[in-house]
Amino acid sequence: MLSLVSQLIRAYQTIEVISYVRNPNHRPILYHELASSHNYRQRYWSRSYLGWPKMSESQPNATHDILKKLVDHGYIQNIITQNVDSLHTKAGTPNQNLLELHGTLYKVECMDCGDTSADRNLYQHRIHARNPSWKAMIGKGKVNPDGDVELPQGASYDEFDIPPCLHCGSQKMKPKVVFFGENIKHPVTDQAEKFIRDSSAVLVIGSSLATYSSYRLLRLAHQLHKPIGIVTKGPTRADNLMQWKGEVGCSPVLTMVYKNLIGVNN
Repeated sequence: MLSLVSQLIRAYQTIEVISYVRNPNHRPILYHELASSHNYRQRYWSRSYLGWPKMSESQPNATHDILKKLVDHGYIQNIITQNVDSLHTKAGTPNQNLLELHGTLYKVECMDCGDTSADRNLYQHRIHARNPSWKAMIGKGKVNPDGDVELPQGASYDEFDIPPCLHCGSQKMKPKVVFFGENIKHPVTDQAEKFIRDSSAVLVIGSSLATYSSYRLLRLAHQLHKPIGIVTKGPTRADNLMQWKGEVGCSPVLTMVYKNLIGVNN
C-alpha cells in the first residue's frame, strides 16, 4: 500500500477531510432558518459565542503538518478541504495551494451586503462588548463540532445583541461557511474544478465523500481519466471510481510516506 501511495503522491491533487464524532442529539441551524429569522441568528451567535474560545484553540494534527510539508516539497499540488476549522492555514499551507470548499469559521460575512472582511476573533470581542453578562457562561457546556454550545439552564438568547455589519449596519450576520441548504458560491466551485483539471491524480484522505459537493469533484476527475486513490477507513461514495484504496488511518500512512520521500530530518 505504501509503495503505491509513494508512486502516486508525486503528482496528485488532494481532497482532505478529517472525520470527527458527531453529537447525535445536535441539529445544526439550516441556511434558510438563519437567513429568514433574527431569532435563529440570535440562537446561532449566542451559542457560537460560548463555543468559540474552545473552538479557536484547536491546532493542526500530524496529517495537516505532513500535507503542508509535502506541498512545500512539491509532492502535492493543491489541497481542497471540506473542513471549516482553518487548520490547514494554521499548519502553514500557502493560500494559493488551499481551497476551503465550505468556507471558514474564522471569517464573518453579511448576508445583506456580502462583506466578508470581518475577522471572527475580533467579532468575538464585539459580541462580548454588546453582551457582557454572557462571558460568565463560557466553558459551561459541551462544544459540538461546529462550535455550537447548549445554553445553560435558564439562559435565553431572545435578548442577545448581534454586532452589525460595519459596512452596511445589518444584523444579518453569519460565519463564512456553507450551511446545510446553502449553495457554494460559483467562484469557489470554479476554483475547485480548476484544481481537479490541473491535477495529475487525486488522493482522498479521511473522507467518506458523503456530501455531493466533494463527490462531484471525484466524478469530474473520473470523467477526465485522472487516477483516484483513497486513504480512509470504511466505505466512501466514490469507491466505484477509484483505482486503489487503503482502509487505514491517515496520519500513520502519511508519516511513513513522508519519511520515505523526504526523510526524518526535514
